[in-house]
Amino acid sequence: MLSAELAFSSIAQLRDLYRERKVSPTEVAESLLERVSRIDPLLNSYATVLRDGLGQQAASAERELMRGGPLGALHGIPLSIKDNLATAGVRTAAGSRALAAWVPERDADCVSSLREQGALIAGKTNMFEFAFGEAHDDYGHVRNPWKLDRATAGSSTGSVAAVAAGLCWGSLASDTGGSIRVPAAMCGVVGLKPTYDVISRRGLVETSPSLDHIGPIARGVEDTAVIFDALTAGECAGALEHSVNGMRIAVARAQPGELIDPQVRAAFESACAALDRQGASLREVDIPDFRIARAVLWAIASVEAADLHRERLRRSAADYHPVVRARLEAGARIPGHAYVRAQRVRLWLVRELDRTLAESAALLLPVSPITAYPLGARRVNVDGHEEDVGQAVTRYTPLASVTGRPAVALPCGLSSDGLPIAFQVLGHQRDEATVLRIARAYERVADWQPRHPVATLDAALAAG
Repeated sequence: MLSAELAFSSIAQLRDLYRERKVSPTEVAESLLERVSRIDPLLNSYATVLRDGLGQQAASAERELMRGGPLGALHGIPLSIKDNLATAGVRTAAGSRALAAWVPERDADCVSSLREQGALIAGKTNMFEFAFGEAHDDYGHVRNPWKLDRATAGSSTGSVAAVAAGLCWGSLASDTGGSIRVPAAMCGVVGLKPTYDVISRRGLVETSPSLDHIGPIARGVEDTAVIFDALTAGECAGALEHSVNGMRIAVARAQPGELIDPQVRAAFESACAALDRQGASLREVDIPDFRIARAVLWAIASVEAADLHRERLRRSAADYHPVVRARLEAGARIPGHAYVRAQRVRLWLVRELDRTLAESAALLLPVSPITAYPLGARRVNVDGHEEDVGQAVTRYTPLASVTGRPAVALPCGLSSDGLPIAFQVLGHQRDEATVLRIARAYERVADWQPRHPVATLDAALAAG
């Protein structure tokens, strides 16, 4: 049985255990499968578990380990893959009945990169259908490991739940308008949306080609950097321990009428103060209205998604969840001039953010104005005001999406009812190293506990 200590170990710790021959990839794979069998019925994080395939991959990794040759950065590390990324010989349904029978012949480029670095693919994770707003009834909702009656948000629902619950050491997912960062915030893990197109999108079941990003999810900043480096041949992990002393960092000033839970605001301010104490030079800046970025993102994503699904919707509309179908049909009705105007405003946002952050290394802002909401909720209360849940949780994430800038979400505390709170670091194009360096600087001094939902999972298992 995979102990909680091992299940929540870091990638570096697991690699050390392999090198010291204290545990083998085969033992880890077998124990992980047993843990998934016990815990995932509570969560529904996996759409497909590679029970036979994981054992075969682990046996191969073990043979290579015993030979003593050079090994990849992720050698023997079990990871999960969001179900909209193609995996050779394994169903890739993108959370939809419409693709339930699709078994790709080749891996997505990013999955191939993970395999080349020795990663073991544990399975495919559940998600909102076509990453567009709702879980299909065929696959069901994913439950939050911190509180089983709470949602993970979307669309990378299963990826964050599996990572948070110790059912893999990391996951690869997609982010169009916040689909990595918002779920990561809800589940107390780290999620990186890199610069647009830094990671190849070949093999992704697209939602919005001009907005889709692929990035890693892990339990800590170091693990996130290791996975990102494996995907890009980068060197972010090696720079994480560098000081932020003297670094200029911008902080998004609260906007008129901005709704945010007071506990989330307090945790965000505490995270900013922690970086200030490490010598970073923080200054508040005015950035474009969050509502503009969200409106631009929604217009562009809706039109592009509708175009991608036009023929499939015509042939088999009944295969879609009604909410997803309605959103796609609405996107098809958006006139061309509105799409063009949204792209023009998008360019304005790029220029404005370039100007605002010209003398800053990065921008700090919240991820979501609320913590994890009740499973299935359509409306939520944000500081005494009722709001559509989708609009609420994507208040702060579209800005990085429409400008193509890297942004990482990382936990910065727990609410009074024990739910994770997070903030994000938004950086300059292709400067993931600085984004992750700032995130790691905060993580080193973060004093909130606990970091894993062990008590919730243990209690649920004990209750049967």
